[in-house]
Amino acid sequence: MNSLSDLQPWLYPYARELLRRAAPLGAVLTSTRRTREEQAQLYARYIRGERGYPVAPPGRSLHEAGRAFDVAAPPWVLTAMGELWEYWGGRWGGRFGDPIHFEA
Repeated sequence: MNSLSDLQPWLYPYARELLRRAAPLGAVLTSTRRTREEQAQLYARYIRGERGYPVAPPGRSLHEAGRAFDVAAPPWVLTAMGELWEYWGGRWGGRFGDPIHFEA
């Protein structure tokens, strides 16, 4: 799924504002809520070495709860987004090897 409206209602306004600020710099939403099955498929691809970024096992991803989203952007944009996200109280995946990941 690739719509911010798939996120938890309390998280949506923050994610929307972050993307609004970063979109002119090349940021694009790539993933939001996932089913357990979708998470299992991504995790299997990660285990096989087919994904460059870490993927949590099914049942352990906040994507499944609508509390995480991924963004494609230049590295410097992701860093700036991550700093702002953390300032707002969120958790940025760049702190644990997954700079495209944002969660709350």
